[in-house]
Amino acid sequence: MVDDSGESDPLESLASKIDFKMNLLNDVMTEHREIKQIISGVMKEKESLQQGKDRLQQEEERLQQLKERLQHEHLENGETLARMKEDILSSKKTLVEARDALVSSTELISQKDTYVEFLKKKLQEIEAKNNQVEQQGGTKPTEPGGVQKRSMKMKRRLFERTLGNDADNLEVIKEGPRREVANNPTVGQTSGVQLCNEDDLEAIIDELIKGFLEIDYGRRKIGIKEMGELSEKAFKTACRAKVPPKEVGATFDQLYSSWQQQLGDLSWYPFKSVTIDGNCQEIVNLDDDKLQELQGVWGQDAHNAVVTALLEMKEYNRLSDRSIAYELWNYKEGRKATTKECVQYLFNQVKILSVSNRRNILRSRGRA
Repeated sequence: MVDDSGESDPLESLASKIDFKMNLLNDVMTEHREIKQIISGVMKEKESLQQGKDRLQQEEERLQQLKERLQHEHLENGETLARMKEDILSSKKTLVEARDALVSSTELISQKDTYVEFLKKKLQEIEAKNNQVEQQGGTKPTEPGGVQKRSMKMKRRLFERTLGNDADNLEVIKEGPRREVANNPTVGQTSGVQLCNEDDLEAIIDELIKGFLEIDYGRRKIGIKEMGELSEKAFKTACRAKVPPKEVGATFDQLYSSWQQQLGDLSWYPFKSVTIDGNCQEIVNLDDDKLQELQGVWGQDAHNAVVTALLEMKEYNRLSDRSIAYELWNYKEGRKATTKECVQYLFNQVKILSVSNRRNILRSRGRA
């Protein structure tokens, strides 16, 4: 007989092993499915990454093309900028030349305008005198080639002195004015004009200048102006604009003194020659290093004061020794004073002084 319990034990053991392996197989199949899903997801991710890589490669190629195009354009722009820079430098040079020509032309035009005004005034005076002679005496006006002909030299000297205004009541004759009056009494009687020669007029002007220098006239209507002297007011204004108030006095003394010395330096000649209408003219060189430095550091007021002093020295022929010229000046109107204005001013001062003296005398008598 076979033992039932002995036969059942191997079967149960076998069944148990089969169940264990079946469970293990199920686990393996489950893990296989999971791994397959993971591999599928990885493959999809790989495809997505490959597509992104392709896009990045295309973008890189596009950027490389753009970089090459920009480099090419930059090279072309550099050449264009170089050409533009050359054009700007050329235009700047042309503008400097045009500015110099404009400055010289402006000075020449100003001189010509002044001289034209002088000639117009003289022509009006001559016409008025000729009309007066014709109406009063019926005599023929003096021809330009007659005894009363004026020299061009004398006209230029009078023009430099008075800008034509001193001839209001004076008929200046170079030679023999009194002899002409003696030979022709109608001259002077019919025209009512006082005659004096060139030396007399020069002596009158010199005496007026000497007299005004001797009296304490202050800054009244008529006085003496020092032509070629630096403007203290302009330099003080420049100092006030550049330094603190406490330092204005010392800075002004130093700056003004240094530029006075500079103006007196005969080796410094800040003028240049330019040709206008075939004529050689000398004008102030505004590009002079010292003038440019003065304008850059201290401003336009100080610069203009120095330029004005240089122009006045040139006008009065004082550049050879850089000395000061004295000029009769109408301070009220800011121009040269005429001989007539100076004489009238002195007469008025004498009248005022006489009236004051008479009042003092009457007062002293009344008290006595």
